[in-house]
Amino acid sequence: MSVNPTPPATPVSDLFQPTLQDWAEQPAQAFEHWLAARGYRESSATVYRAMWRKWLRWVESHQRALADWSAGDIAAFLDESGLTKLHRYRYARLIERVFHQLELLRTGTHNPASAAVQQKLADCENDPTTFLSTIERVAIEASLEVGARASEAAANASAFKLARDRALVAVCHGAGLKVAQVQSLLLRQVDAALQSITVEPSRGPSYHAPLLESARPALAAWLAVRSHAEVPGERVFVADAGGRVMHAASVYRRVEAWLAALPALMHRSERLSPQTLRNGYAAALFDAGAAPVAADEAHWHVE
Repeated sequence: MSVNPTPPATPVSDLFQPTLQDWAEQPAQAFEHWLAARGYRESSATVYRAMWRKWLRWVESHQRALADWSAGDIAAFLDESGLTKLHRYRYARLIERVFHQLELLRTGTHNPASAAVQQKLADCENDPTTFLSTIERVAIEASLEVGARASEAAANASAFKLARDRALVAVCHGAGLKVAQVQSLLLRQVDAALQSITVEPSRGPSYHAPLLESARPALAAWLAVRSHAEVPGERVFVADAGGRVMHAASVYRRVEAWLAALPALMHRSERLSPQTLRNGYAAALFDAGAAPVAADEAHWHVE
């Protein structure tokens, strides 16, 4: 009587290989299988799992499907999360490794994390010590100037977006708003006299951010354009006249593009972003005699 030999154990990596559809429809579960196939230590797997879930919460809240993930999305996520340089790099590399796996499933798959790393979007370029010079701030303020008939341009899609983008820069430069705060800003949060914006953090009490005088005309012009176009909803900033939600990554890209087009800022080697403007806003308030009343948010009293 012969005894059939016990078949060799199936390698963990062969138990289940997520398909592209699995990654698209069940990214959390697919990631679990991806982790198991690599045999990471439990301590490392726990860290990677938490990182992946944090990233998934962000893309889900911004309605970004797997096929839409971009380097700009990753940059916006890293900036909004307030991560250290080391953690920014680790997040980018984790997403990059996942997309290397997806490339095995479909050759030529775009890897947004590789693009983010190559463009140095994962670097900690939102260092709080990076400020704009007085000359640079003046140049930005000059770019925010609007013509007398700017509010009548609502019917022109190009002019509509120009007014919106100018106002995006205005609230970052003139009120120190973060990208997420800009994206979620509602009309009721804007003071009727445009002297301040009420910021409502996800954690902590609301506060009033003074709006610099130089930023008020741009915001006023945009609100007039928005009203003339009869944009539905309460969001101040929208993707189009139909009121479509503007993704945080789009806010990030539009502000970055505006700053990149200014000749006075072209000498800078580091990327300029909404965070750079936020830092400049803090410097402007200090110059005006303001004193912070809380270290974790930009609460200010002007003396």
